[in-house]
Amino acid sequence: MFSKNKLTALILCGMLSISSMGMTAFAETETKTTTSSVDTTDETETETETEDATEAPEEITSGEYTYHIDEEFGGAVITAYEPKEKDVVLPTEIDGNTVVGLGDFIFNNQSNIETVTIPVNVCHIGASAFYGTSIKEFFVEAGHPMYKSEDGVLFSKDGIAIVAYPPKKADTSYVIPDGVEEIYHGCFASNTNLKELTLPDSLIYIDTWAFAYTIIQELDIPESVTEIGMYSFAYMKRLTDIKLPSQILYIPSATFAGCSNLENVTLNEGLLEIGQSAFAGTAVRSIVIPTTVTNIGYCALGYSEDLTTSYSTLKIYGLSGSIAQTYSTDRDEEYDYENNFTFIAKTADEIKSMLGSESHGDSSSDESSKSEEKATESSVVVRKEENSNSKSTWKVIIIALGAIVLCGGIGTISISSKKNKESANDNKDKDDKKE
Repeated sequence: MFSKNKLTALILCGMLSISSMGMTAFAETETKTTTSSVDTTDETETETETEDATEAPEEITSGEYTYHIDEEFGGAVITAYEPKEKDVVLPTEIDGNTVVGLGDFIFNNQSNIETVTIPVNVCHIGASAFYGTSIKEFFVEAGHPMYKSEDGVLFSKDGIAIVAYPPKKADTSYVIPDGVEEIYHGCFASNTNLKELTLPDSLIYIDTWAFAYTIIQELDIPESVTEIGMYSFAYMKRLTDIKLPSQILYIPSATFAGCSNLENVTLNEGLLEIGQSAFAGTAVRSIVIPTTVTNIGYCALGYSEDLTTSYSTLKIYGLSGSIAQTYSTDRDEEYDYENNFTFIAKTADEIKSMLGSESHGDSSSDESSKSEEKATESSVVVRKEENSNSKSTWKVIIIALGAIVLCGGIGTISISSKKNKESANDNKDKDDKKE
């Protein structure tokens, strides 16, 4: 059933595995994902576009800096820099070239930095530039055309986007100001102090890896939100409940992956798709699928962090004959993929009522459906192939790659602008595993 999506599944697991392999590799995977195509008539053109997109500019080392000249931004972009000082003031020029940006992962996991000052000439901040650092505060030079700092937090100049929250800012709670519409890639990721976060009613878009690897315990997503990115809530180990706003149409791949204490999930009527591994590694054992859902991706529900086991105690409530029922017993011989979940049929009105409740778990009204339940949670329904044929090879590759990340690697996140929204949308088109 998944033959048309082998490449998609492999790419997803590859992206998952990158979290313990290094940050740069994830960027390369994203590039390949956005340029792949399902239209075989355009394969030659697509391959050419991929090669062009991944071609790296010449890197130049000058003293403590490594940089390249970026024609798009019109100056030098620093790609490697390990400052010795704890208070970093970014340079205005290198070798007579105006510094216009920071490359991806430039300060990744550096533990000696406490503050960063961004001069007016730096107008581009690459993916994951500050992830895992000891930064406590951001400063922005007066008159900067694109950025500003408020209470040490980095915002876009117009206040519409929150760009980066300091990973080691000491505050345990924070209220995002009204007027913010977007939370940038990895904005809060890796912060180990923040326990409470209030999102504004103006918020529209939550970008990729926005809250990954935080210790936030509760998060109310406002009804204004219309889109969330891949991995946006991944590995939030203390998160127990989540309710999606009514305008969400798609839950991207691995959105809540590794949220080991996430037990109660309320989906929204109007939701169309649940992406691959969206809830892998969570504590969800009972879920109501809206009547509007038309696709549930590979290992989206009921799978452990290593993607090799699934739990037959998972109960799925949905319409008879719907994709929810199909997923409950779905199988694919080539992947040795076989679900064994309990499906409990409900009417459309019953489903809407359950979605409108604060709790939709094992209520007394559902006891009569327990005769449909399968074996205990310890039952493994995804087995390891022992033969070495081509079918087994596909499965072993996918499982091996997926297991690396979902066993607790260091998260790969991004702190860039809305450019990568197209990547998430392209991945959505490739997630369709159901015919």
